[in-house]
Amino acid sequence: MTAALPTRDALRDFFAEELELPSEVIGYESDFAADLGVDSLATMEILVQLEKKYGIRLEESEFAGLTSVNAVHAFLLDRLEAA
Repeated sequence: MTAALPTRDALRDFFAEELELPSEVIGYESDFAADLGVDSLATMEILVQLEKKYGIRLEESEFAGLTSVNAVHAFLLDRLEAA
């Protein structure tokens, strides 16, 4: 395993920092685009930062389903536990 398993709170804080938003406005199910106004380019840039932080590789096709903190959390748990 390359990194400790992230908590949902840690991921929410990570996204808050990257998006320059207070963490309390980011719900676990908040859709990055619809609820937070994040465009696809910004989402991809943030997901690239997650790749670096957790030492994983995301395929472009995997980006589409990662639209909330919960979705990213579940994906990372699966990926990191399999490592």
